[in-house]
Amino acid sequence: MSLTSLVDEHLRDDDISANNRHLALQLALIFMCGIGQLSPGAYFLRIDMYPSITHFMKSLKQFSFEAALLLSILANFHRSDASELNLYLKRIKTAEDRDIMHKICWATAFALDACVRAYQEASVGDSSTLMPTLGSVFERLHLKRALVESPTVISSKLKNQPIEACVSFLPAYEYLSNNPIFPFVLSESFPLTTNNESRSTSLLFTSLSLSSYLLTHATSSPRSLAYANLSLTWLLLLSANTHIMETLTQPTSVPIHICRQRQPFLPRPSSNQRPICALLDCCVLWLRHNLNKRLEVHSYVHCVWICQQIICFLAESRIRFDYYWKEFWTSILALLGFLANKLDTLYTTGGVYNLVQETILLLDICLAKGSAFLPSPQALHEFIYELVHGHEVLQKQAGLLQTLELPPSESIRKAQTGEPSRILTSMLETIGYYEVKIAAAGAMSATQAMQIVAREIDRDGLHGVTESRRFVLPKRTNEVFGFVKYGCIDILALMP
Repeated sequence: MSLTSLVDEHLRDDDISANNRHLALQLALIFMCGIGQLSPGAYFLRIDMYPSITHFMKSLKQFSFEAALLLSILANFHRSDASELNLYLKRIKTAEDRDIMHKICWATAFALDACVRAYQEASVGDSSTLMPTLGSVFERLHLKRALVESPTVISSKLKNQPIEACVSFLPAYEYLSNNPIFPFVLSESFPLTTNNESRSTSLLFTSLSLSSYLLTHATSSPRSLAYANLSLTWLLLLSANTHIMETLTQPTSVPIHICRQRQPFLPRPSSNQRPICALLDCCVLWLRHNLNKRLEVHSYVHCVWICQQIICFLAESRIRFDYYWKEFWTSILALLGFLANKLDTLYTTGGVYNLVQETILLLDICLAKGSAFLPSPQALHEFIYELVHGHEVLQKQAGLLQTLELPPSESIRKAQTGEPSRILTSMLETIGYYEVKIAAAGAMSATQAMQIVAREIDRDGLHGVTESRRFVLPKRTNEVFGFVKYGCIDILALMP
């Protein structure tokens, strides 16, 4: 009997002992992760083990974590060059069994909650309350060891984060990326009460909490960066799904723990802050804490895309809520300032033109739609003031775009969004108008400048801005490249 047939039989046969069935599952995981993308892995694609794996998850719920990992590893075998031939990926796309999806959400939520607590334990300054161990389902793996190690130097501990359990993000990502039913199942985990159990079993909330830690410490190592990129792609999928976004804008008293381990810290949220604020927090944390010479341009573009989709959704839905928007504006302008001042020292400039273009488009969307999503006239006044304050940074983008401009055939977004230089010129005209008004009035402080901006906008509306413009964002790529090798290493580390 072949190895694949042996594993398949053990996974689906309820008459075989639970221990032996579990060992067969672990054997398959060790084999697939051990050989990586080498040709022997193709043997597991010769037969359809999806029914056996899902049956195993239903009959032995305590091992759903590992079964979901096997499914995701099989779905990623030669993903980049033969995705249309991968039967497991096809099965995920067409799956309708909500019970299996609930089990994946349940197992993933507990694993990711363990990752959040490991980050919290690594920092003495993090005041978040730690919860008890997860129980027998993870004691069989090495998660318990990762959670009870003696404290060492904080920087060293953070460099080794996230713990291996974070690989459970992969199965949930595969379903969210490919299955149209999964977003509805994911939204059903929205917690209604404030007890710890409801929060830790909500994959939607736990994924936002963990993402804040992953994105804050993304550049600690190549491995942590791979997880951060997976997290950004997850957040991009969340922001692109209308049903999930509608869920995240619902009021709740359940807090989402956001990373506050690197300065400058985000302000403490209000008690009734909506979950979508945590999504914005994740974007701000990435924008703030990953500006360095080895700039992850592709990841920054993903982050800007997330912001674009959030703002467009809020504006179209006319949803307004209190948020520390100044942190958002200053983080975006800081990115543009970094690109303008540090371009010559970056290790790579590939994709920087696209990043500048997308960031300018983001500010343009915010400018055109500010009155539709900002909570008050004062919030709009503050936004315009921040743009005036960052006028010099925005002016530098014109030269930057000219330096980096691509040939017309290579600039994909030009035909879709208009020339970025034209958008920037229009924006600078609006900002310049208010700058002149402030200078003419002789404003001597930020408060006086704000009052002048408020007076002008309240009297005449936003100068040079057509608020009726409609922005149609293109479908974004949601593939994660380069993660599977780290995922396989971490799965092997979890095996006995």
